Amino acid sequence: MAKYDRNRVMYFGSWTGEATPENATLTIGDSKGITGATITAATFGTAVGGKPGEYVFLHDGTGWSLDGGPVEENITTKYGITLTGEPVANDIVVVTYTAAASAWEALGKDNEELSKELNPDTETSKNVLGEATFVHSGYAPEISMDPYYIDPARKMYKKLVENALQEKYGEKDLLGYFAEAHFESANPQTRIMTGYCFVRRAWYVPQSTGGDTSAYAIPVTINPVGAVSRKKISYDMSTNEATITDFE
Repeated sequence: MAKYDRNRVMYFGSWTGEATPENATLTIGDSKGITGATITAATFGTAVGGKPGEYVFLHDGTGWSLDGGPVEENITTKYGITLTGEPVANDIVVVTYTAAASAWEALGKDNEELSKELNPDTETSKNVLGEATFVHSGYAPEISMDPYYIDPARKMYKKLVENALQEKYGEKDLLGYFAEAHFESANPQTRIMTGYCFVRRAWYVPQSTGGDTSAYAIPVTINPVGAVSRKKISYDMSTNEATITDFE
């Protein structure tokens, strides 16, 4: 758990670098009366308390039920579902809802130490006159995250497991995003830390699969590559998630 320190540095990882927007999709079953339907995701999300999942509405001829329980309110006002046609008995409407979510995961939850090795490519030589020459050809940064215990709540969990178990190695599979964050302020009441970060692409390469009595683990080597962009970051310590946005 991060401390409320200023100028704290942390690492974050993401497959897409983009947050997932709130979304609700609606499907009509084998309807006899409903000819069409639309849905407002924000209204539906408020009605279900932001809980993702599949919600089944069934009409019994007189009113709607949701997952077996009666719906007392108007479904348009309460759930943002607008219907075309008149529903009849056994008409079904299925809503699949996903809440808005950050794409970024705080790295290092399982590690007592986590550092970025810069691996500078340097060469020093001396000629016959005793003159020294120093050549710096750049860096090959690398982060070794070992262990990384598999947890379905983590943003990188699903794809990382697929890559490791199927031994995928292509760019579309292993190339994601990496952010090195520098926090300048922290609010103990809201548990929010804010600052700036440097974002770039990165390879997330699984090293092994297995584990001990603690949990199933997939150690990962992270290799940042390419250009760096400076962005704003807000980190929620209660969820271990971050929101990264451009400077205005």
